[in-house]
Amino acid sequence: MTRTLTADTLRRLYPRVLAKTLGFTRSLPDAEDAVQDAIERALTTWPEKGAPDSAEAWLLTVAANAHRDRLRRGRREELRVDALEALAQMSPWARMALGEAEVARGWKDELLRLLFACCHPALEAGESAALALSTVIGLSVRETAAAFLTPPRSMEQRLTRARQRLRERGDYEGARPAEARDRLEPVLRAVHLLFNEGYWSGSDTAPIRSELCRLALGIAKSLAEAFPSEPEVAGLVALISLHEARRRARLDDTGVPVPLPDQDRTRWDHHAIVQATALLERALAGQKPGPFQIEAAISAVHCRAGTAGETDWQEIAALYALLESFRPIAAVRVNRAFAVARANDAAAGLALLDDNSTIDANDYAYVHLVRGSLLEELGRTEEARDALQRALAHAHNEAERIQITARLRSLGGA
Repeated sequence: MTRTLTADTLRRLYPRVLAKTLGFTRSLPDAEDAVQDAIERALTTWPEKGAPDSAEAWLLTVAANAHRDRLRRGRREELRVDALEALAQMSPWARMALGEAEVARGWKDELLRLLFACCHPALEAGESAALALSTVIGLSVRETAAAFLTPPRSMEQRLTRARQRLRERGDYEGARPAEARDRLEPVLRAVHLLFNEGYWSGSDTAPIRSELCRLALGIAKSLAEAFPSEPEVAGLVALISLHEARRRARLDDTGVPVPLPDQDRTRWDHHAIVQATALLERALAGQKPGPFQIEAAISAVHCRAGTAGETDWQEIAALYALLESFRPIAAVRVNRAFAVARANDAAAGLALLDDNSTIDANDYAYVHLVRGSLLEELGRTEEARDALQRALAHAHNEAERIQITARLRSLGGA
């Protein structure tokens, strides 16, 4: 068995083994340690001797033995680099969500169990979501950091603190969704961040990672089955579904991202839009508005417009104002400012964007990109060029850099 085949097998088995190991360690950090030990041994022995008949059972046995050994020794050993590198390259649930029938049947319960285990009440919401993205979904530290607009080093420290806090607590109470409703909010946030990484990735080679989008949608639907009366869960499903309905139009024939106003709306999945809108309306009827329902409503306004020119920007601006009352962050403020500019004029949008007392957006490229666009509309070319240069310095991926550079060239700035 080659090392490549070994790695493929481990990627497929990793989440199931981790979930089952968690059942007897009752500690997520301890389960990770034990499974990493098992992967290290598999990487050493399988390429030479071949995988055992029941690879999953083999890994579980080795992990269980490793856990018992650690308990006896009472200390944590350093792991070999090759095992950690193998784990760092895994995005274990993507294959299951994308159709490996023989392993897909049981993945939903195990995935949710792991997600809720990560979202322990002892952790802050940001720590929980980051730990879930890193541990369960398999995003790298760099990808997880990008999701939070945080430097990778800071994210690495955050993850270390979160794991240490879980280790100190040493309990496993409430990891099953039915027993852990209080953990639902950070779980929803983790799924939303996962979708965002797929929707507009930090990857230079794949700015849109459709497999992550589809994975996030699958998890959201599983959460809706577990929590059928929670409007925010339905809101998240509707939000992701509405974005996914536009996926075929988001890239041109050469793979270059197409902005929303320029998309061919005949390529949108209008049946999916109708279904998602109906789901959203049922959620909103409960009169318990939340950020995911509001975001879905914004997306629904975009989707019901027959052309870009028919977009109801007044309604979108009002919805963003409501969303900002829930989430006073840079991403919401800049989108609200853009909507105000379209609903009224560029000066009104720029005034709102420059009233930045509630946001810290120095490293957020989209703030500078929108500011540059509004300054350009107002004829303030030099200021627009400076803003676009700042946007270029903080661009999220190569596709974004190409788009910003093109804008600069049109201003004579590149």
